[in-house]
Amino acid sequence: SEAAWRGAFLAHGSLTEPGRSSALEVTCPGPEAALALVGAARRLQISSKAREVRGVDRVVIRDGDAISALLTRLGAHESLLAWEERRLRREVRATANRLANFDDANLRRSARAAVAAGARVQRALDILGDEVPDHLKLAGALRIEHKQASLEELGQLHEPLLTKDAIAGRIRRLLAMADKRAHELEIPDTESSLTPDLLNDTP
Repeated sequence: SEAAWRGAFLAHGSLTEPGRSSALEVTCPGPEAALALVGAARRLQISSKAREVRGVDRVVIRDGDAISALLTRLGAHESLLAWEERRLRREVRATANRLANFDDANLRRSARAAVAAGARVQRALDILGDEVPDHLKLAGALRIEHKQASLEELGQLHEPLLTKDAIAGRIRRLLAMADKRAHELEIPDTESSLTPDLLNDTP
């Protein structure tokens, strides 16, 4: 089986780049030869398929691990090393792209949440006017002034320095106080400031 594949691969084999359409292919003189090669691969416990493409019979292996296994069995070490290296590089690149996309989405979400919070804080200050305690007013002013800053960054900007939880707590209390006052006065609360644009999931 190995000898049959080795001869066929050396004479008529091709190996495409690793990836979604990666394949090891061998062209065969006819369907009988293709089926014989599929049988030989099966004896090596490797899954392959015979197919006719534009009048040419081929045997194709698409699974990356199966391709590696066959190259190993054939003793095609240089081909195997080169192919595995390209395969690994592609996987690393794909992983990096996925992580970058994930980070971008998270950053967009965080920035959008910060901008929305800024709009609510502005509404809270409008509702409460002079009734806002100074420490809550300062936290609110920082949120408005630095619309896209994280809570951690706002805490760093505060004098004295505050933890992320402390600044978040002050902003929460400011919003709660304003919403309560708005309900008493029967006027729109802080959430009325959230327009569809602020909540839109676009960069």
